[in-house]
Amino acid sequence: FLEAKRLHQAGEFKRARTIYQDLVDRHPNETAPRLMLAELDMRDGNLATARAELDVLAKRHPDEKGIRVALAGVTEELGDMAGAIPHYRRDLEESPNDPIVLSRLATVLRLAGHMDEAKQCFRRLLDGWPDASGGYVGLIAVDPLALTDDDVANLEKLLNAPKMVVQERIQILFSLGMVRDRRKQYDAAFEAYAEANRLRRENLSLSFTDAAAERVLPKEKVAAATVADAEKQLIRFVSEMQTMFTPTYLSHFSGGGVPNAAPIFIVGMPRSGSTLLEQIISSHPDVNGLGEMAAMSDAFRSQMPSSKGQITEAFKQTFYRRVGEAYLHRLKQRGWDGRRRSIDKMLGNYINVGMIHLAFPNAVIINSMRDPVDTCFSCFSHLFRDRNELTYDLAAVGKQYTLYRSIIAHWDEVLPGRVHHIQHEELLADPDTQIRRLIALCGLEWNEACLRFYESDRPVRTASASQVRQPLFKSSMARWKRYEKHLGPLFAALGPYAPEGWRERLEGGALDRVS
Repeated sequence: FLEAKRLHQAGEFKRARTIYQDLVDRHPNETAPRLMLAELDMRDGNLATARAELDVLAKRHPDEKGIRVALAGVTEELGDMAGAIPHYRRDLEESPNDPIVLSRLATVLRLAGHMDEAKQCFRRLLDGWPDASGGYVGLIAVDPLALTDDDVANLEKLLNAPKMVVQERIQILFSLGMVRDRRKQYDAAFEAYAEANRLRRENLSLSFTDAAAERVLPKEKVAAATVADAEKQLIRFVSEMQTMFTPTYLSHFSGGGVPNAAPIFIVGMPRSGSTLLEQIISSHPDVNGLGEMAAMSDAFRSQMPSSKGQITEAFKQTFYRRVGEAYLHRLKQRGWDGRRRSIDKMLGNYINVGMIHLAFPNAVIINSMRDPVDTCFSCFSHLFRDRNELTYDLAAVGKQYTLYRSIIAHWDEVLPGRVHHIQHEELLADPDTQIRRLIALCGLEWNEACLRFYESDRPVRTASASQVRQPLFKSSMARWKRYEKHLGPLFAALGPYAPEGWRERLEGGALDRVS
């Protein structure tokens, strides 16, 4: 067992798994090897398998806290907040003075939409441990206006504490920016955002798991070393897709995928209104919203040949069908019931539209669109859990936006009508018409619950968790105008997507030249 753990920690997961499994076969009553196998399953994305194993262990050992914590974690990842909450409540009953336990419960309550109770828990955390940032950051994620003046003053003092680690400092700065924004202190808010982004750019390898950090990519993805490296990588990806997926290529492999029409893909830029689209569609009783998954990219990589010798004509002709089957397997491991339609909101799949089309010719692909400047500035003012390196620099996120629009234009050219574009501002202006259109585009029968999406009790695991629990509001439209004088680098990078007249305002001294 110690040898298996050593291999596990060294990243030799296959060898570790072999030993763990042998130990389970020979010592079925031992808990530790089963727990480690479940951990490997979670790492590999086999969440349903891990949960089944942990369920068995929890029933055998109901008082074993380590098993209960692991089961709660995988249950939460599967989106079953109702199943996870009792585990966290029991932990808190057993350890009422443990801030970590209280924070876990508060976070899952927030994700489950129990905002009032989440707010109470975060307030209890803040009042009980005022020298730690967790209560402040969590409460701000629920309601930025819930902090008193004294709370804000204390948080600002914490920011400058001599032993404050950079990861915590970054979280505090993004949270302070949000508070100042809601208090209409826009210059002070931008100052906090700018410093938070500067520190984040200098520490791209950090991973965040707090409720205030938006979940976009899984933990195991390795961040680029610099923003410039991330930009080069995206430029290469876009170029490769445009070169590879030509009309000839698409025609040659057409018809070789899986006919299953269950998947609905939502693609686009972060902070573009995509969580709202998922919430609306997932409110339909025939839809299973699964959030953000790397399932399509993982399925593609899993079917790639290990050597050139394997690339026969038969291999090529069946490749996209195998990708589709591997993808559906991953959906089931993420909690898809196999009956309802499924939503995959991995936004970066805008790169993979050609692959999705060939693997699932009957899938629905929706492109979430929002005003370019609002999209990019909203990215700049949010902390993501992992990756998204280009969002931490105004010029870089502007460049990312132009690359995104470039590849979307390519898909519209080579696959006309395949991608359905939903404009956030149009949805806010005429929700009844646009929501009905959205449901029809998905091939679903109309259901009134989609108009009352804010009543849904499904979990929301992004920074928009609070917003989508409310009826539609327009206060975030043109938010960037409050910060316009600071956004010169973003406007320059956006090129044709920049607002009219920005160069004149720059030359007239109304805009800062650097950020």
